[in-house]
Amino acid sequence: MNKEKRDYPRIDLHGEANISLAGVIRNGTLMNLSPSGIEIECRHQLIEQLSRFKSSAGLFPDLELEFNLPSHGEVCKKIKSTCNVSFCRRQRQDSYYLRLKFITLGKQDEKQVSDYLNHAVAA
Repeated sequence: MNKEKRDYPRIDLHGEANISLAGVIRNGTLMNLSPSGIEIECRHQLIEQLSRFKSSAGLFPDLELEFNLPSHGEVCKKIKSTCNVSFCRRQRQDSYYLRLKFITLGKQDEKQVSDYLNHAVAA
């Protein structure tokens, strides 16, 4: 029996994410979402930009994330958050997976994420 070890389940999510760092906006592709964060696929240019701002301890800087959360029968809901990088893995020559942890997520955005996840788990 394979028991889930994560605190929160991840729900597949498709769409585009905008990542802003030092005034430069890069795009990524949404992969999955949990109450604590999100995973995206991004290109090498974003990783290069993040690496330029790494701390002396080797930590990536916080970044601004914006993405549309699919809505059932309504207009997509825009979610904005400050995030930090909790995981980075190279997939292919120009493709990376970034797992981002929400640092700041407004109350309304947090409720929308929670409602979306609860609906997806129940489906």
